Amino acid sequence: MKTGLFVIAAIVVSLAAPGCTGVSRSQPKTIDVSIPIDDVRSQKVITREIALAVGDTLKLSLGSNHTTPYRWTADTKIGDPTVVQQTSHEYVAPSNVPRGRVGVPGTEVWTFKALQAGTTTIATDYLTSTGTTTPACSFTAKVMVQ
Repeated sequence: MKTGLFVIAAIVVSLAAPGCTGVSRSQPKTIDVSIPIDDVRSQKVITREIALAVGDTLKLSLGSNHTTPYRWTADTKIGDPTVVQQTSHEYVAPSNVPRGRVGVPGTEVWTFKALQAGTTTIATDYLTSTGTTTPACSFTAKVMVQ
């Protein structure tokens, strides 16, 4: 009888402790990469290497000034869309700008989801809407998902 109670107690304890399986699982993280407008203005090419785990989110923030004719391409070029997927893009205007003041830069923000292990690139260009096809700045991230 004591052996039966011991077996039942062992089963209850193992069911009550699902995190104690011996397998390490980390929670998905959000990795923030931010490039200020001063870097965008002063550098023709910006590159970064980014490591993610499957399930992680990448938040990419690039300085941008929508009071000029320049914009980052909203839909990024992803080398292998089976590795990462763009899930959103938005322009975030600067906060606390005095009324009527123009020329203050904001930020363009993209989010990406790491889908599976592999290596890919994410690229976007800072272009003018005046018809010039040469970007003022190009951003490329080499993304490694484990």
